[in-house]
Amino acid sequence: MLFYLMHIIHLLTVILWIGGLAFVTIVVLPMVIKNPDALAKVLMFQRVEHRFAPLARIYNIVTGATGFAMVFQMGWHKLYFTWAGAPLTVMTAVWVFWFVMLWGLEPLVIKKMLEKMARDGEKMEIETVFARMNRLHWMMVFISLVAATAGALVAHGPFSM
Repeated sequence: MLFYLMHIIHLLTVILWIGGLAFVTIVVLPMVIKNPDALAKVLMFQRVEHRFAPLARIYNIVTGATGFAMVFQMGWHKLYFTWAGAPLTVMTAVWVFWFVMLWGLEPLVIKKMLEKMARDGEKMEIETVFARMNRLHWMMVFISLVAATAGALVAHGPFSM
């Protein structure tokens, strides 16, 4: 029973997390990039980021806690780095990537970069930064969907455990 509860919490949290990322990537970033005012771009993105980043960090912790609890409860940790556990290894690697992004790179690097851009208002640099940020977000959506696919393979596909 505890496994099913953790699985439901895990799935709902992943849906909120990837859905939020996709919304930012597909809806918010294109709106920000099309804005001709460099300062408005930075401020608009910061407003969205300040609301979503804390939620994404919570989603990351809940997803990791429920995911690792299920892995160890079911004995699946023995499958890491094996063919049978390949999707599990992929999901965990993506989670680690996100943990580093949300708890390390985003607060230490990206936040400082955006604050500098807001102060300086350098249009050319801002255009380049937002183009890179857009590509990075699409890459993050892709790897998140790969992890979701891996989860489906573990739960329902040929890698069912």
